Amino acid sequence: MTIKAAETTSHQNKSPELVMWQAVIAQAVTDARYQGVGKAHLECKDTAIAWFSSSSLDFRWVCHFAEMSADYIYKKFQIALQKGLFTITPEQGKILANKKTSSQMKRDKRKFKLKF
Repeated sequence: MTIKAAETTSHQNKSPELVMWQAVIAQAVTDARYQGVGKAHLECKDTAIAWFSSSSLDFRWVCHFAEMSADYIYKKFQIALQKGLFTITPEQGKILANKKTSSQMKRDKRKFKLKF
C-alpha cells in the first residue's frame, strides 16, 4: 500500500501525458527484458531491443515527450546490452525464426498419437 501511495504522490505533479510517455519507455524496457517463450511477447522484445538500439527519430520524440534524455537512455541501454541484460536466448531465437524448440516438438508428438 505504501508503494502505491508514493507512486500516486509522485504522479500528482506530472501531467497525464508526461506519465503516459514515461510509461511507454518503461513498457519498452519491460518488453526488452522478457525471458519467456511466447511468440507475441518475443516479437515485442525484438522490436523493443531494435527501438532502443536504433536511436531513431521516433525514439528521440518519445524521450522528448517523456522529458528524458534520449542520449542518456541510449547510452545506458548500450551498457546493459554489453552486460547481457537484453539478449535473445537461442530458444527465443528459434521461436522468432518459426523453428520449433525441443519442448514444442515433444508436445507435437503427444498431440498426434492415435488412440484405439
